[in-house]
Amino acid sequence: MKQTTRRISKRFENKRNFISLFIFSAVVIASVILFSRNASLSEWYMIKIYPSVATFLSTISSLFPFSVYDVFIVIAVLYLLKLILFLIIRRTSFKSFLFSLVRFVTILIAWFYFSWGISYFRKDYYNRTSIQETAFNADNLREFTSHFITQANNSYVEFEVMEKEEIRKEIEKAYNRVYEPLAINWPNGKRRVKKMVFESLFTKMGISGYYGPFFNEIHINNYSLNFTYPFTLAHEMAHQFGIAKESEANLYAYIVCINSDDERIRYSAYASIISYLLNDVRALMPDEYEEVINSVNPVIIEDLQRNRKHWLSARNETLSDVQNKAYDAYLKGNRISSGRENYSEVVGLLISSYDSLTIK
Repeated sequence: MKQTTRRISKRFENKRNFISLFIFSAVVIASVILFSRNASLSEWYMIKIYPSVATFLSTISSLFPFSVYDVFIVIAVLYLLKLILFLIIRRTSFKSFLFSLVRFVTILIAWFYFSWGISYFRKDYYNRTSIQETAFNADNLREFTSHFITQANNSYVEFEVMEKEEIRKEIEKAYNRVYEPLAINWPNGKRRVKKMVFESLFTKMGISGYYGPFFNEIHINNYSLNFTYPFTLAHEMAHQFGIAKESEANLYAYIVCINSDDERIRYSAYASIISYLLNDVRALMPDEYEEVINSVNPVIIEDLQRNRKHWLSARNETLSDVQNKAYDAYLKGNRISSGRENYSEVVGLLISSYDSLTIK
């Protein structure tokens, strides 16, 4: 009689757990869909709620000298493998496996979006700021290119010595200087730079930096050449400030770096953007491309070629292609329709906002 009662009680408890999980999962999915369909609601969340989330998570993760995000990803993968293995060797039933899997995935989705991922659904750059969009056409590009290359040529400086912590502090100061026109909150948590746990693997994929949303962490690849480091750091900082789109993170990084007191950081901004600019010139003004590239200071071209060879020498084609396709799918899945091409859309943003936000 007691065993029968226990079985009934256990069955009731399992049913109750499944119902609770179903409700929890439904609420999470419905909430994400709601935010994804309402830019104003997402903007409110990123302005009013996210700064507290960023402060909490970054304060916790800053206590550790290593990347908590990287360790977390390893633990998550091992947990999934354990679930699959236990199902295969029949240590758990399919029902228990399904329950654990759905619970785990639901927690990950909730954690990702409410810790940062809602930033993908917020208002775009023009709707967040007072900047008016300028048409992206050959005439505007031609005018902007001439102006930009002149300033880029004048910005060149040798970049042999770099104190990474000093660079971080200088970029932090620049963000503090321009956060209001960029429509972001400051300080918005802590930005301790973390080393990649699997740096050699990411180097083979061509990844110079990434932002870890689960613990609000910034990662920079130490394989990067000195002159690219400040811009990459400012770009990942932009993500931490709640800027999800890669084009907007590039724009923010450029504006922040160009408003730095450090001439090396300013040069990093020009050198990092000019490749995108030249690509657009080749696409929109192919007959003028040779003339434009010949107008660039040869030492800047040498730096760009050196950087390209530097990364190609470490690149694993298979790993790089897989990563590119996976990240492209990830961006498109979060409503960035251009995928990885979004990086290069920074030039259009710059044409619209160059005179308004290049304060220095």
